[in-house]
Amino acid sequence: MTLALLSSALLLAANAAVPPPEEGDDRTAILYTINALFDRLGTADGEQFREVLAPEGTIFIHNLMEPADPRLIVRSNAIMTGRTGPDDHQLAQRLGVPTVLQHGDMAQVWAPYAFWVDGERTHCGIDSISLSRSDGTWRVTNMSYTVEPTELCAELGAPENPE
Repeated sequence: MTLALLSSALLLAANAAVPPPEEGDDRTAILYTINALFDRLGTADGEQFREVLAPEGTIFIHNLMEPADPRLIVRSNAIMTGRTGPDDHQLAQRLGVPTVLQHGDMAQVWAPYAFWVDGERTHCGIDSISLSRSDGTWRVTNMSYTVEPTELCAELGAPENPE
């Protein structure tokens, strides 16, 4: 079997192993909501964040920048939904390959990410993001993420650039 035929056979087998989305599967809308949240970083006020982020939720930040001294920081989503204007810095967060789970109006996204401030990658980590759908709209309810040194970005599968 030639390499081209083997590659084609493997590709067909891989595609056949992935079932089509079930009725009600909303992964595209779920990821759209997360990307909309990250697109607002640095540029949005609280009203814009409330379009995609539930103010009653919680953010758990697992700061691993100093591995010998890990810290857990807990914040309310209101830190973002209560903002009165944009940030003074250009902020960008991009996801690597996400895993999306959904059951009805509940979803979970797990993905590596990288974060940039004014064009410089400052850290990366793993995002664990919970979403809920109400009145037909997905919103991020809770987030938990690690903050890790840039030396670990490739190992985590984080994106290399902010575009």
